[in-house]
Amino acid sequence: MTAALRAETRKLLTTQVWFWLTMLALGLSLLVAGLISGFSQLTDGGVPLEAALNAGIGFSSLIAAVLGVIGITGEYRHLTITPTFLSVPRRGVVVSAKLIVYLLTGLLLGALCVGAVIALAAPWLDARGFPIDLGTDSTVRIIVGGIASVTIYGIIGVGVGALLRNQVAAVVGIVIYLFVVEPILSAIPRVQSAYPYLPGGAASALTQTTDPNAQSPVDLLEPWQGGLLLLAYGLVFAILGSWLTVRRDVT
Repeated sequence: MTAALRAETRKLLTTQVWFWLTMLALGLSLLVAGLISGFSQLTDGGVPLEAALNAGIGFSSLIAAVLGVIGITGEYRHLTITPTFLSVPRRGVVVSAKLIVYLLTGLLLGALCVGAVIALAAPWLDARGFPIDLGTDSTVRIIVGGIASVTIYGIIGVGVGALLRNQVAAVVGIVIYLFVVEPILSAIPRVQSAYPYLPGGAASALTQTTDPNAQSPVDLLEPWQGGLLLLAYGLVFAILGSWLTVRRDVT
């Protein structure tokens, strides 16, 4: 396992994919944080810092999932999966190593984007007269829950990639699901009651606030319930992906 972990870490760090995707997540997070910090008004209501944090968490969750997808589908796309499995004959070990590496990648990515948003938005909003307190329950919940959700999305990405194997289909599928399918489902009255039990609803539960003025079309789960449900999704995708990878032909 140690050798497999070293190999997966080298595969991640010896290409520029991780760097540019990290820069994309960081850039989008800072862009939205800057827009929120610059244009929010004291009369608008809500907490701009929390809105900026949620935006950064959303972007980094998507990028963490995409990195996880690329980490395994790239092997099939570039035909390196055969030597990978020959060097580590136990395929389950290879998939497990990928899961661990991209879990840690998601953790670091989430922490980086959240830290960058705080570094930009907190002093800016404070200078404009907004009350800033990083120790409130809601802010701490968003920070901790958000980083946890980004971490789990790294696992989900590896699992989805192992299931589909096609890189384009897996990446496009995740983007469409997170940004099109789930928002539509959450807005349709007849089916929106199911939204809290979907991955996006579970992730939202992790970062929900206790602001009585906050408006939500559906009642989310408790944060700990959302966290466990999102983790369950990650484990299910990981287990199914590992099971199919072990049993399917490489080509």
